[in-house]
Amino acid sequence: MILSIIIVNYRSWDCLEVCLDRLVEESEGQPWELIVADNDSADGHLEGCRARFPRVRFLQSPKNGGFAYGCNRGTALATGEVLLFLNPDVIAEPGSIGKLIETKRENPGISVFSARQVDAQGRTRKVFDMFPDKLTWFRSAKFLLRTLRPDRYPDPRRPFSGLLDCDWVSGSVLMIGRDDFNRLGGWREDYWMYVEDCDLCLRARRQGMRVACSGDVRMIHHHGGASRQNFSVSVLTRTEAIISKHLFVHLNYRGPNRGLNHLCVFLAVVPKLLMFSLLDLLTLRRSTMLKTRSAVLVGLFRHYGYALRNRTWRSRQVELRAKAGEC
Repeated sequence: MILSIIIVNYRSWDCLEVCLDRLVEESEGQPWELIVADNDSADGHLEGCRARFPRVRFLQSPKNGGFAYGCNRGTALATGEVLLFLNPDVIAEPGSIGKLIETKRENPGISVFSARQVDAQGRTRKVFDMFPDKLTWFRSAKFLLRTLRPDRYPDPRRPFSGLLDCDWVSGSVLMIGRDDFNRLGGWREDYWMYVEDCDLCLRARRQGMRVACSGDVRMIHHHGGASRQNFSVSVLTRTEAIISKHLFVHLNYRGPNRGLNHLCVFLAVVPKLLMFSLLDLLTLRRSTMLKTRSAVLVGLFRHYGYALRNRTWRSRQVELRAKAGEC
């Protein structure tokens, strides 16, 4: 088997079915396999989806252990020489996966590979960036770097062509050889959601692996289709994104640099959330956007308390899901 395409799903059935329709068509006659790792959706839709796509291998996980957990579970079933991790809200344009494989084969020095992604209106989505470290947690600092040194710090939201070497690429579309994946030890399951792709690429770069993105291969990504389903899910995922930044710092930095990075993450997000919370009160909680940010602030401070009590930056979701999986 040349390629294993692995999709982690949690109650994203509408997006998933559109994604699989295209993948089944694209994979016809190809030495590819399709694997869906369902993170215990437990909503009654799995069997119907399994019946509709008999060529797809469905794995039902015993818990919603997060994106990294689902990816590793799916990989355990995979037999391909190359692994392609896809979000369920990504639609592969005709021929795009074949082009990814061909480009990677023509550039054997590339270990971790991705494609340009656009939204439904054709606007380029952010799929790569620089590694965060102190000032670059702040958008203003990154904007300044991109303005002064666009050759070294390209803007990830601008269209590009050819191969672009980068620090990290998004896990929404991420291709990696099986041998390289095994060398890295897979995805870190300490993360529940977000930043695990940056972590994987940092570990790859530290081992001398090349990370790149192709501007000539394009896929459509309905960003948020799998993680912005309703108010509570939106609050949870936005809070987890910040928690994962702190976890990234804890796992990858040492000494005073670790403390400085934790402080920078705090300063990059908390003042803005406080401002949104104040506006939420002044507008009598009529704005969904402001209510969401206020709820994220509450969730974040709850996590800070949890982290202090338990001396861990891991998400409480990871701990809860771990206990659920043991039951």
